[in-house]
Amino acid sequence: MKTSFLNYLVIITIFILGGCSNVDEPEEPTSPAQSLPFIETFEQGFGKFTTQNVLGDQVWEYSPQYKYVMITGYVDADGDGTKENHANEDWLISPEIDLSNVTAAKLTFEHVIRYFDNPATEATLWVSENYIDGLPSTATWTQLTTPLFTNFSDWTFGSSGEISLTPYAGKKIRIAFKYISTDTKAGTWEIKNFKVEEGEATTTPADTPTGEGTETSPYNVIAAIQNQGNSKWVTGYIVGNIDGSGMSITTESKFTPPFTVKTNLLIADSPTETDYKKCLPVQLPAGVVRDGLNLVDKANNLGKKVKLYGSLETYFGVPGLKGVSYFELEDGTSGGTKPSDTSDVIFSETFANSKGDFTIVDVIKNPALSYIWTHDASYKCMKASAYANSTNYESESWLISPAINLSGKTNVTLNFEHTIGPASQLGIDKSHFTVWVSNNYSTGNPNEATWTKLDLSASSFNTTTPWTFVPVSLTIPSQYLTSNVRIAFKYTSTNTASATWEVKKVEVK
Repeated sequence: MKTSFLNYLVIITIFILGGCSNVDEPEEPTSPAQSLPFIETFEQGFGKFTTQNVLGDQVWEYSPQYKYVMITGYVDADGDGTKENHANEDWLISPEIDLSNVTAAKLTFEHVIRYFDNPATEATLWVSENYIDGLPSTATWTQLTTPLFTNFSDWTFGSSGEISLTPYAGKKIRIAFKYISTDTKAGTWEIKNFKVEEGEATTTPADTPTGEGTETSPYNVIAAIQNQGNSKWVTGYIVGNIDGSGMSITTESKFTPPFTVKTNLLIADSPTETDYKKCLPVQLPAGVVRDGLNLVDKANNLGKKVKLYGSLETYFGVPGLKGVSYFELEDGTSGGTKPSDTSDVIFSETFANSKGDFTIVDVIKNPALSYIWTHDASYKCMKASAYANSTNYESESWLISPAINLSGKTNVTLNFEHTIGPASQLGIDKSHFTVWVSNNYSTGNPNEATWTKLDLSASSFNTTTPWTFVPVSLTIPSQYLTSNVRIAFKYTSTNTASATWEVKKVEVK
């Protein structure tokens, strides 16, 4: 019995020790880093990519119909049948990609970018060496240098170009697509066929923006595409035009003679370029500029380098150059009116693409109005109106500039173009449209700051033809030649009188 009891104790001890091991349980395995080549087509969904919503209600989505991922902030959020722009920040983030065994690597994908205000800041790529999960702000991110992304003219996918990842060779990284939209402009980004592979990215000089937009340092074409919204100098090679009855840059860009359309050109950074997506469409106004440059009458201009001055704004649905007022060809031929020196410009905002850094403050706004001041993308201006549902509403709304530093300046003027309409309202009391200056306004109700009204006389309005812009120049009083100066366009209306006021090309000089 004694022997059996001891054996029993031994068995129990072994059982207890075996069941109470202090060896750690194995951890849940983490997703291994992806080796090269790493490919995600997005044909079946997000794959190993994850998404992070930082701002807004719209998110990255998978399209089972078209086999890609996409995002847009332009949606009908309130169900009224009309799409609106919505502010968003959303990230599409890759799994960890292992570059530890390579000395050079590159990234490519296919995408469509449309309707962005500025793709250079709103559709960007980022890389992180320490991101794990959660919000992007939990890690350190560096923006990747990419070929310039520009708004496409249709929904045909194009290549991103090769993007170098060589600075991260020997490391493990994450790649992220960062999407930004605002409540005044929301683009659409569609992506497929993401690929990271070994090898050095190849780039061309045309991928690099150069110039400052001045006469002595004009923008090249890719810089002009990137810097829409101002009147600047641009240089490039004349490579063709948009030539056909449909006037479509997608299907009717033409790069070989004979040409039949005189009203436009395509210029590029290479004299042999034949990809319209790398070209800048140029409007040729009637007169000296059209006579001197059009390829119908001047076929020998094809391939020549030209320097132009005009307004960088959308043309044929893509970044373009309109209202060209002066040109110089490489052979010395020139024509048009050469612009005066713009070095005295202190502040400018054309409103070609958005309200810029101006802010809108509604002091009186009826709930029936969706807005008073708003950006008009068709006419490249800011406009104010308190007329809706066939009704005039009482209103007061201010369009206020960012702070402008006028310290040490003399003889400063505010210059802009404006118009009113419709025709039935041309006789409206012009005191509804006023311009003000302040140096103690910060934020909030403008009526709590000190403002001085500038002399916008009734004679500065076109009272015979509606929607015809008139240039105005107003003197800034000397007591406001200080820092923190704000310019404001104040719009008012009553229950019996409401017109539309449009303003563009604001310049302080």
